Order: sequence, then C-alpha cells, then structure tokens
Amino acid sequence: MSSEDKEAQEDELLALASIYDEDEFKRAESVQGGETRICLELPQDFKIFVRGDSTESLQSSGFEYSVCFLPPLVLNFELPPDYPSTSPPVFTLSGKWLSQAQLSTLCKHLDNVWEENRGCVVLFAWMQFLKEETLNYLNISSPYELKMCPQGKGQSWTPGGPLEAGKDCGGATGS
Repeated sequence: MSSEDKEAQEDELLALASIYDEDEFKRAESVQGGETRICLELPQDFKIFVRGDSTESLQSSGFEYSVCFLPPLVLNFELPPDYPSTSPPVFTLSGKWLSQAQLSTLCKHLDNVWEENRGCVVLFAWMQFLKEETLNYLNISSPYELKMCPQGKGQSWTPGGPLEAGKDCGGATGS
C-alpha cells in the first residue's frame, strides 16, 4: 500500500464519518471499509402498490399506500490496498424493495463512476448518486408496484420475487 493510497483512504473514511451519522455510515473495525445505509429522497405523496402472487386473491385488487420512506439501500465496501490509485472499492449493494436486475443496473453505474474517476476517491459520489438519483435512474415513479411473496419464500416484500441475500453484484468488473 502506497502512503498516498493509505492517506487518501483515511481522509475519505474520516470525511464520510464526519458527514454522515452513525445510522448512515459505519466504518469497519478490522478492514479498510464499512457499510452505509442510504435512505432515498422520495417525492411528496409517493405511493406503492402492493399486489399478491398469482395464487392469492390480492391479485385482482391489491393495496395502494402513500409512503414517506422506503427501506434503505445498503452499500458494503472494502478498500483494496491500491485504492484509489489503481483499484476500485470492492462492494455489494442490496435493497429489499429492488429486483436483482435493478440492483445490477445500479452496480454497473457505480462501476462506470469509478471508471470516469479512476485514481480518485469515489465513495461520496457513489453515496450521493444512490441517495439522490436512484429513482430517476431506474425510471421508478409513483405508484411503484411491489409483489407480495408467499410466507417462507425469501423476502416478505420484493418487486417480483425473492432476492439473494448479500449477493455481490458489483466491483470494477461489473460482475
């Protein structure tokens, strides 16, 4: 690890800890990395439409709710020794209300942000993008439809099916 990389990592992690409160940003104790919980800024009167699966009677009617917030997106990251000079952060992104395809789309965008800013710290830019632009980037508007999964089959509420918990969907390779 070069001294420049080590210093850039420390400066970035200290800056993030000073910007975000402990509920939003937690630095890992054992490695250079951490976790951030990103609460999206929803438009006023944002609604979700909840529909049951095809075997339930909710299929025909469903329920519409106004919501002020959605569960946070969770970005876990670890900083390799040669970050930011050469390598991007290693990360996973999860969100209980997003599909795997939507999460992959967001991860690919984070990979692109790294490519555009190669050699510079990117965590703050990633966090701001996720917080402020996720809905527009994914073309999510009100009412947003969620499908209710049967009990015991993954997440309780997901858009169209259970997510694989903790699945790694990103990194510099976009895998």
